[in-house]
Amino acid sequence: MNKFSVFAILNILLIIIGTGLLLKDLYTLYNNGKIIIKVKGSKGLTIFWLVSLIFWCLLSWSYIKLYIHYEENSIINNIIINIFWIELSISNILRSLRSSEIRENGIYKSGYFYKWSKIRSYSWVLPNTIEFKVNTVFKTNSTLEFTINEEFKLKVDEVIQRNLAL
Repeated sequence: MNKFSVFAILNILLIIIGTGLLLKDLYTLYNNGKIIIKVKGSKGLTIFWLVSLIFWCLLSWSYIKLYIHYEENSIINNIIINIFWIELSISNILRSLRSSEIRENGIYKSGYFYKWSKIRSYSWVLPNTIEFKVNTVFKTNSTLEFTINEEFKLKVDEVIQRNLAL
């Protein structure tokens, strides 16, 4: 196998992985019920990934212009790698925009969606702060906290009690 074909296979794998991540995030975005409450989150990660997306798009554009002028295969490899980074940036922008939400079908926190079946228990630790104990991938227990405005507390409590059979 020559050098170009190894890079081509690796690049194809990167594109497949990037597309898979993007499709998973889009699936999560549209298939987990309507939003009950969105908790105010930090916009720092969104800004970081947006700047990253702009950087990778500009870099890809410059590689495309180089390829048009010189037609070298090594430039194609760079373009394909940049496509992966563009996909990853878009995926992370979607995750960071949805930082913390309580939805009809579960809770969304820090880029991960937890269905109601994964939530072991919940408690109000402060008058406006709710804590969830969830089962994660490797059967470890984790706690997630949400600070909720007082006006939404009854609605959130109603949705949680309706969906959790504790």
